[in-house]
Amino acid sequence: MSQTGAASGDFSHAICRAAAREGLRLSETQIGVLAVHFRLLQVWGRRMNLTSITHLEEVVNRHFMEGLLAGEVLRRSGFSGSLLDLGSGNGFPAFPLRVACPAARPLILVESSGKRAGFLRALIREVEWRDASVEVRRVARGRDLSDLPCDLFTTRGVSPFRLLKEGLPFLRSGGIALLFMTEFTLETEIPVLPKSLRLEACVPLPGRESGILLLRKN
Repeated sequence: MSQTGAASGDFSHAICRAAAREGLRLSETQIGVLAVHFRLLQVWGRRMNLTSITHLEEVVNRHFMEGLLAGEVLRRSGFSGSLLDLGSGNGFPAFPLRVACPAARPLILVESSGKRAGFLRALIREVEWRDASVEVRRVARGRDLSDLPCDLFTTRGVSPFRLLKEGLPFLRSGGIALLFMTEFTLETEIPVLPKSLRLEACVPLPGRESGILLLRKN
């Protein structure tokens, strides 16, 4: 079943099945927010390219579940604080992550495309998250985010390596960088992390070669 042909009921069943396989229990409220996200992906996806993945199960597993699993890792750790997602584009991983870890707030979505920023603002309005905002800007270096200090930094749409080499100056002391990659990939790109960052954990993603890396800012 394609993304464009899937009904909200099909999505709700699919996300519940996928979550149950990983031991996650979603409330009706959580499912509702995720269903709104999926519906807007369908609507806006007819006008612009938000994702190249179109099969319902792939959308659920590749987009929604990765964010939910990352959020669950944070929730179990007791994390709370502001979340900055760079290159938010279609809302992943930030929205599912926030659904699984409601204490990740306020939510700051940074996107360079005005059209995709429009999608993100529409999504925020639909789910009524009053502590979420969208910043339209291009980010080349850490100083480009100096006015947006955060406790949690994540990105899936932008390569983070230049920012990591700079030590993520916009991330507060004690903050976390959550990245979707293998430890080997990180070490290949950055053999030695800046002294301000340390690798705290690597959590494998079921059925995928990549995992969730957690880096802590000293």
